[in-house]
Amino acid sequence: MMTNTPIVRVGILCKPHRSEAIRSILMDLLPWMRSKGVTPLLDHEGATLLRDEPSYSRETIRDESEVVLVLGGDGTLLSAARLLAGTQIPILGVNLGNLGFLTEVQSTEVLDVLSRTLQGDYSIEDRIMLQVRIFRNRIEQSQTHVLNDIVINNGSIARLIESDIYMNAQFVTSLKGDGVIFSSPTGSTAYSLSAGGPILYPGMDGIIITPICPHTLTHRPIVIPGAATLEILIKKGDSSVTATLDGQVGHSLKVGDMIEITRSPHITRLIVNSERNYFEVLRDKLKWGDT
Repeated sequence: MMTNTPIVRVGILCKPHRSEAIRSILMDLLPWMRSKGVTPLLDHEGATLLRDEPSYSRETIRDESEVVLVLGGDGTLLSAARLLAGTQIPILGVNLGNLGFLTEVQSTEVLDVLSRTLQGDYSIEDRIMLQVRIFRNRIEQSQTHVLNDIVINNGSIARLIESDIYMNAQFVTSLKGDGVIFSSPTGSTAYSLSAGGPILYPGMDGIIITPICPHTLTHRPIVIPGAATLEILIKKGDSSVTATLDGQVGHSLKVGDMIEITRSPHITRLIVNSERNYFEVLRDKLKWGDT
């Protein structure tokens, strides 16, 4: 896409514990941005790596940025997606990790890609998010919007979990096993794929239900419409049953708790390389189709 609106404020979110790689990028990136008339809004993690560099809270970055640059891996981008839910701010992910399926821009490409982005020459993919609400005794305990997935399992010990699953108030199944994954199309290439779930094209509107080690041969992954409302009732499990959101946020669950999962009213907007299609990323990152 092309836009005539100049970008003058760019938020920068950095992955903790990758100090040398991030410092090296920032030492070139920040002077370059300022030479282009762009104000960088650097988070605390990045600012601590450089002398006399102002830092900004994640909330300020969310409220004042026009584009957010993520320096890290897919986990850092997932955290940014939750922070920016509801803002329409596009995210440009720069891969400093190993796989980098979502953060597809390499560190050596950052100045070139960001230069084109600042000129308004970039493509955006809108990715659906999932909204998860957790209820206990009919009282809402939390509400979160995730880009990848919600995983219900035992956090430390592999013991049986039993849950009843409903879609639009209709009983679907009683699932017994090590747990279950509820994934967006974006998250279909993450934990769900490792557990035997299908790959969904990221522009699709659906939710994947992937059992984790089900205690029956008949339970297989299934894709349901994105407009559906899922309810999961925890019927059996010990004190370590947890709902993990995007692999980063955990909520302890008890027998009787109900988890509601729907398509979120928010989306994540990813700046993508217009010269690289999704299937090229699949082949490159996951070796999909290799013989």
